[in-house]
Amino acid sequence: MARFEIVHPLPESCLSVQTKRLLLAVYKPSAAARVTDYLVRNRAFHTPFTQKHSDRYFTVSEQKAYLKSDLYQYRHNSQVGFWISTIEEPDVIIGRLSFYSIIGGAMMTSFVGYHLDEKCQGKGYMLEALQAGCDFMFKYYRLHRIQADVMPTNEKSLRVVQKTGFVKMGYNVRYMEIDGSYKDHVMYVLLNPSVEK
Repeated sequence: MARFEIVHPLPESCLSVQTKRLLLAVYKPSAAARVTDYLVRNRAFHTPFTQKHSDRYFTVSEQKAYLKSDLYQYRHNSQVGFWISTIEEPDVIIGRLSFYSIIGGAMMTSFVGYHLDEKCQGKGYMLEALQAGCDFMFKYYRLHRIQADVMPTNEKSLRVVQKTGFVKMGYNVRYMEIDGSYKDHVMYVLLNPSVEK
């Protein structure tokens, strides 16, 4: 099969994409319990790589509000926020892949961010998801450019973007607040060859 195919939506989702081993789904607010379970399981593991969150963030009610916002942005073509599960266990979320701040017009670009379950590291899941996700965004959103910003100390994430074909474009000093302080990030960009002139 190709890197992805659109399949019948999973329960509580409005879009589902399948790869060789994974399912990527844009979920409705009714999936908040599954999302919360994933975030709680990985709270300590994700802390060095994400912004600080209060305890309220790790509740079903708060994640329901986030999913409502995700769905609104998806329907207005400003974000595609996929939650990742395996084909073998479709009800268990193991990661997140989000194409956000989608800009149309002359830009046709977006940013991408992602994180994965601690117990799923080293299996190539995020590489598989990112490759399929970028292909999906290039094909259906006709994006020209996708930007990924990675902390230079995050070696696993650097390998993922490099293996996907992203090219290093620059260095952003104190670019994003991570775990309570602004951290430098390396900027990587993937261009869509099908729309290059």
